[in-house]
Amino acid sequence: MTTESILVVLTSGLERIVPALGALAAIKAAHAAAEVVILARAEYAEFLRTSPYADDVWADDTIRSHSLKRWRSLRTRLRSKDWARVYDLDANPHSKHLFWLLYGRRALSAARSCLAWCGVIPGTFLAWSDPHRMQMHVRDQWAHQLRHAGIPVIPATDLSWVARRVAAFNVPFRMNEPYVLVAVEPGPNGPWPRLGEFARLAAAEGRVLVAVGLSATEDLTALKAACPGLVDLVGKASLNELVFLAWAAAGAVGADNGVMHLAAGAGCRSVILYGESSDPALVGQRGSRVTILRRPHLGGIPGSEVLAALKRL
Repeated sequence: MTTESILVVLTSGLERIVPALGALAAIKAAHAAAEVVILARAEYAEFLRTSPYADDVWADDTIRSHSLKRWRSLRTRLRSKDWARVYDLDANPHSKHLFWLLYGRRALSAARSCLAWCGVIPGTFLAWSDPHRMQMHVRDQWAHQLRHAGIPVIPATDLSWVARRVAAFNVPFRMNEPYVLVAVEPGPNGPWPRLGEFARLAAAEGRVLVAVGLSATEDLTALKAACPGLVDLVGKASLNELVFLAWAAAGAVGADNGVMHLAAGAGCRSVILYGESSDPALVGQRGSRVTILRRPHLGGIPGSEVLAALKRL
């Protein structure tokens, strides 16, 4: 008997991948006997490949690309399987391009009704629409979308599987010390300009400050100047290793970025800073160990307030 193939489109950044882990778990459970393939950005493919939610992960290198060769290659790959269902967890312009790339002429409105595309593109067999969709938190959007497709329950984010994937991880400090992760990458509201102020206050109380992120930023240099004892792990730890660090950390602090979603998803005490460019009611981290501070501009959030919030957690 031929195994069914299920495609999940998740080509967004880490800030959506982590909240989507519960949806991925629900999809995999609903199609336990099928081959589940996730289409993701190359930089997150390995992380998703180590998860229990996919049998394979394909890298999408067409995002913001004008290379016809890349688009043709992806089209050939997408059409190489007869997908029983496609779950679009992005619902953005890029996934709409993928819809047309996959189905071609079959995507014409007259023929859409037989296409098992689970998303917000109208006219497909599993199309989901809600006039209040854009006012929903992204996790609630996925819950409604999957319920419409016959998947009634989405579990909470679970990163326990990472423990089986980190064999050894050496760090230049004792992990039983009260260390705080500082996510240096900017979010939609830019970097937090008072990060150095927070670092000085936290270090003065005997906390070890550990800078984490996927790539170095200009703020990292300023942070090192403000806190000479800073441990720099930016770009030096995999996503699985960052989860491992978050489990043992006394807390994590940073702007609304992917690393802070990862820390909060791991259950780390997290203080996340939002400005006017992103709305925590729609995209914010959830959990009893999460505190969200919001101002029109991130510069209006002092380091002392963030440290106090971290202590309360």
